Amino acid sequence: MQITKIEVQKRNKNRVNLYLNDEFFCGLSLETVVRNHLKEGQNISEQDVEYLKNETEKQVALEKATGYISKCQKTKKQIRDYLQKKGFEEEVCDYALEKLGEYHFVDDELFAKSYVKVKGKNSGRKKLSYELKNKGIDEQIINDCIDKFCEDEKTVNNVLEKYIKNKPLDIKTKQKAFRYLLSHGYSSDVASKAISQRYKNIDDDYLNT
Repeated sequence: MQITKIEVQKRNKNRVNLYLNDEFFCGLSLETVVRNHLKEGQNISEQDVEYLKNETEKQVALEKATGYISKCQKTKKQIRDYLQKKGFEEEVCDYALEKLGEYHFVDDELFAKSYVKVKGKNSGRKKLSYELKNKGIDEQIINDCIDKFCEDEKTVNNVLEKYIKNKPLDIKTKQKAFRYLLSHGYSSDVASKAISQRYKNIDDDYLNT
């Protein structure tokens, strides 16, 4: 086969249309064309063209992934899921993730540390662990980060105070507060202890009203 035309796409100046034997064959990145010294009149095998198409797919996937993480940090799983939804094959996703790792653009351990530091102010260990697992973080990384940065006994009191603010300190509020803390990932022991300390100086007769 012969390359009869290399035409820059109108909507994307970084991509070209490749024509073989006067017929459109595929789109390629301009970088792929330049790197492989492709030119009109050159003879090329179908196998070589398929290789070049795969190289372009890798470049496009990397660009998509870089754009995806430009606004906020993402995990490897989140990036892979995003690329797969865009229709990229597993091999292409692997390439993009490998390159992002080399550029230090993706780091699951760093993501987990940042996540626990921020979310740990309003969430307990259980909720943090559940959310990080859903984001594809390795269990060992989760446990290490939570052990280092999550202090349920300190944060639970802040969460409790925010919840009961401007509410009557009666038995209904106490019960709802306990369920609220559980829903935020605090263990029953931690939640119970925090509530007991908060209510310890309040008259039992008042709580039963």
